[in-house]
Amino acid sequence: MAAMPEFDPAAFTEESRATWNDAAPRYDKLSASLFGPIAAEFLSFIGLRKGWRALEIASGPGVASRAAARRLGEKGSLLATDFAAEMHAAAAAYPADKRGAPIERRVMDAHKLDLPDAAFDAVFCQLGLMLFARPDAALAEMARAAKPGAPVACLVQGRRTSMMFTSLVMDAIIARAPHLRAPEGAPTIYAFGPDKILEEAFMRAGLTEIVAKRINGAFRFSSPEEYWKTMTEGAGKTGAMLRSLSAELQAKVKADVLRRAAKRRVGAFVEIPYEFAMAVGVKPSRR
Repeated sequence: MAAMPEFDPAAFTEESRATWNDAAPRYDKLSASLFGPIAAEFLSFIGLRKGWRALEIASGPGVASRAAARRLGEKGSLLATDFAAEMHAAAAAYPADKRGAPIERRVMDAHKLDLPDAAFDAVFCQLGLMLFARPDAALAEMARAAKPGAPVACLVQGRRTSMMFTSLVMDAIIARAPHLRAPEGAPTIYAFGPDKILEEAFMRAGLTEIVAKRINGAFRFSSPEEYWKTMTEGAGKTGAMLRSLSAELQAKVKADVLRRAAKRRVGAFVEIPYEFAMAVGVKPSRR
């Protein structure tokens, strides 16, 4: 058996940048249609307040950004950062909320933020941490940019067995194409799903008063085909993995997914379970 390739964080980041730039228009549709309620619950969990200056990491097409701007109000401000310029382009297509905080968008790598220390009243990241090549480095940067006493929060995918929204497709791809399994040391989208893992990462970043919570539910689709289309046309990493396969293998993966999704039919719909995990910690005050 051939040895697994050695993980290269820099190469992984550049490959991810290209993937997400390419996926931005498609991911925008998926994000807007499904993740709005998730963003609302996440931001409520953080406790954003009017007038705050907030920083968002891996802002994507702006679902959480727009919701945060409404919470921060006209006197607040939001800096939305993402390493993929096309994600900012997708976000900028939405009209500004006249009653919300102004949103500044900047292309920036989460591993090394070009920002001053202790500059923000809150720092948050929705569905980004588990995708970073070096998540501990990114969390340390988030903590560095937060003011003493400020909340730092992340929302990630939950346990693989509970996050069927992505694992139903991901498991089918890996079963048919084991060579696409992530090399040792590479991030996986379920890395922070198990109990206590996210909290431990927050502790390593020096955050305190850590609180964690899970969000469980099911996304509803009209058919297995609609679920397949959503996941393969809208998702970034998953879609890229699928498109790297031969037409024959893609067809086999699709058949596997449609068969499994059909078992999730509830009445006239197909309901695919999801689980997200989130945590918030506090940047310690200076002594």
